[in-house]
Amino acid sequence: MTDGQDRWERKPDLLLIAEDNPADVHLIRLALKRHGVPCEIYVVQDGESAVRFIEHTEADALARCPTLAVLDLNLPKIGGDQVLQRLRECSKWSQVPVIVISSSLSHLDRATAIDLGASAYFSKPTDLEQFLELGSLIKNVLRRNPAVTE
Repeated sequence: MTDGQDRWERKPDLLLIAEDNPADVHLIRLALKRHGVPCEIYVVQDGESAVRFIEHTEADALARCPTLAVLDLNLPKIGGDQVLQRLRECSKWSQVPVIVISSSLSHLDRATAIDLGASAYFSKPTDLEQFLELGSLIKNVLRRNPAVTE
């Protein structure tokens, strides 16, 4: 190729992380690193910013849509359940896997997230090693969805 890049080389996955707790964002980054998930990360800290990002990627034909979203259920301004609902209404986002994360152990919260189209639900543990297993879950969800990683 004249530009020096193999045209078959795939860009790293782009992950949207919607999480208001900077410590949890740091742990998510550690989990990705621990499990060897090469990716670019875009972080938003509230539901309103997440919706704006979703709407921007939907409206701009050239905007790159993430290959996966990690969405905190308890976001400020607009809740994670409302963000997930908005995300599933957008054509670009309809097949993007979403992992909902929450400190809630409620079966109702889990069922609501799955009903709204979440690919998985991860309860935030208090143990570091258990939290870092989120990287394994992300890796597995990305493997199950090869169509969105092109």
